[in-house]
Parts: sequence; C-alpha cells; structure tokens
Amino acid sequence: MNRHRVLFTGSMLTPADIEWMQQNNLDVKICAGDLSESELARELAGQDAYILAGVERASASALSAADELKVVAFLGVGYHAFIDIETATAAGIAVTNAPGANARAVAEFTIGLTLNAWRQVTYLAQQTKAGRWQEVMGRNLEEKTFGIVGMGTIGSMVARTAALGLGMRVVYTNRTPKPELERDIAARRVDLSELVANSDVISLHVAYGPETDGMLGEAELAAVKPGAILINTSEAELVDAAALRTALVEGRLVAAAMDGYYIEPVPAVSADPYGLLALGDDQLLVTPHTANATQESFRAMLTANIESIRNILEMGDDPRIVNPRFRDHALWLRASDRI
Repeated sequence: MNRHRVLFTGSMLTPADIEWMQQNNLDVKICAGDLSESELARELAGQDAYILAGVERASASALSAADELKVVAFLGVGYHAFIDIETATAAGIAVTNAPGANARAVAEFTIGLTLNAWRQVTYLAQQTKAGRWQEVMGRNLEEKTFGIVGMGTIGSMVARTAALGLGMRVVYTNRTPKPELERDIAARRVDLSELVANSDVISLHVAYGPETDGMLGEAELAAVKPGAILINTSEAELVDAAALRTALVEGRLVAAAMDGYYIEPVPAVSADPYGLLALGDDQLLVTPHTANATQESFRAMLTANIESIRNILEMGDDPRIVNPRFRDHALWLRASDRI
C-alpha cells in the first residue's frame, strides 16, 4: 500500500505523535510556523492530505494550487473561518473536522471563562500586581440563571456542570428538546428572546453558518438582563461586533469573554476595526482559540483526523465529511465512490 503524504501545520506534534502517524501509513511534513497564503500553497504541492492545526487559511488561492490534494482535515470543529469550502468542493477535496473530540475540554474552559468574567479574576489580578488594591463586591452564581444557546454535546456538559456543580438554574434554546436533560437538572427550553431577557450568563454553543451569523445582534443585546455576562467559545461571528461593543460600553452587558476573535491572530489594539480590543479585561476577555487545547482533546482530534484521511483515501468515505458534494468533482475517486 502506498503511503499517504500529509502536511501538518501547527506546533503541537510530539515525536511520539509523529511516530504514531507514520505507523498509520502517513508520511508527515510539519510546518510549525504561521504560513502565509503563498507559503501554504507551496507547501501543499504534492500532498495527498492536509491537517490544519495552526492559524493558516486554506484559501481559494492556496487550494487551487494544490493539484494533488484530496483531503483537508481540520483539527477541531469550527472550520468555517479557516477553509474555503466552496473552492475545496469544486476542486474535489474532501473537508473533515473532529466533532465531539474536544467537547470536554471546551465545556471545562467555558466554565472557567464564566467564573473569570463573573468575578473579574484576570482584571483584579492585574490590578493587584500593579499595586492597586481594590475591594470589589462580587456576586455568587448559585441560584442565578445560566442560558445556553445550542444544547449539543458541549452545551449539555456545560449545563450539567452549571446546575449540579454551581447550583444554577438552566434555560436553553435548541432545535429539538432535551427531555433527559430537562428531567435530570430541571433545564427549561425557551426561545432566544426569553433566554437573553432572563439569563445571568449567556453561553453560545451553536455551529456557525448562514442561519446563525450575527444571531446575537443589536436587538438581542439590547434586551439582555441587567448584570448579565456573555460567554462565546464557539465562533466570534455568532455575535454582531458593533452591537457587542455598544452593549459593553453602555453597561447593558457587564462583561463578555470569547475564545477567538473576528480577526485571527488579533491585530494591534490601534488596528482593531471593531474597537473591542481596547476595552479593559474587566469588560472583555479574549483568549487565542484555545478552549479545545488539552492533551486529551488534541489526541482525540488527531485520531479523528487520521481516521478520516485514511478512510477517504483508502475507502472513499468518512462520516466526518462536511462537504459531501466534493464527490461530484473528485475525479481521483473510483467511479463507484463518486455516487
């Protein structure tokens, strides 16, 4: 069996990971630095597959130059901002991600951001080290309302922790009801308007797409409960940036925390077109898209990526493919696999 040529971008692979990948019939080329569009296009030449684990963008230009590329595997879930799906599909390139592999890590990080934003831990620590000894009266989370937008695997883990670990009431929005969760923790399903109006913590756990782009806009953020905080460990674009800044500046939201930003890596504060990065850490916390970054989740995501690459290249299919229409253009597939 021919070995599969794979490009890996990112700096997380250990020698043991590389050896394990080689045992899985993969010849791995590693680019640990942040690649420009032209550099990525050059590195993709001659590769069968690409594991995107860095901050690179698999843009139309980069993908169009990759004549032999057949699979792009995203090391995570939210691939939308990193991969030009239309170009990949038209080029016959399968795109996969790793749903569920990082759920526990993201759920735990969400709770961490919640506690940090609610009690202003980062801000107070910085003030204390700077010699400013502030007495701040906080609030308990117990008996407050935790509103979850999107009750999938991650949302459900967050809900159980909030209810059973912190003593909070849970309300949620979701396309379908979650009767088991409602029974176990007395969670209550509501519409989005009721959730934002009654939640002390609003946490986003929905996939990004046309239907959810800017789902929290000016109207929604104007209606939030006084004293509420917003936690976003999904995609920045779920929240309208201008509306978020207005809500924070005017104090309608006490604080917000987001893992990732509208521009990644983030620009200098003076070059931020959204004006959010200039806000203090008591108002806005931003972390570098790292909620899923634990040793355990990395191994689970890498396993999913490797399985996807081998399944597609050797059998023509994988359950994690997010653009099934790539088959219409994948002349490298056997005719029977293009159906």
